[in-house]
Amino acid sequence: MRFIGEDDFQCELGCTLSKDHQGKGFATEAMKITIEYLFNSLNKHRIIGSVDPKNCSSIRLLERLNFRKEAHFKESLLIEGEWVDDIVYGLLKDEWNAKYKNK
Repeated sequence: MRFIGEDDFQCELGCTLSKDHQGKGFATEAMKITIEYLFNSLNKHRIIGSVDPKNCSSIRLLERLNFRKEAHFKESLLIEGEWVDDIVYGLLKDEWNAKYKNK
């Protein structure tokens, strides 16, 4: 799990999980705890997640956590000599609290 400070009110959140531990809910729970901390302890306003469009598991994770797709950048990153797409998802503090405040 990592978050990259964009500024005082925004950050980028991402995670990597070993294939041996995927599909067991660990990423979902870890992300929920981290998002809660970012919004309600560090007072972040917005969190983004950047994902490879081929990574369906990560896309489902972000959508399950109420992130919304904000952009699809075509061939925007050069990785190992290949131009690849990038999808950006976003979540606002108010959106998070509306869904998870009393849960």
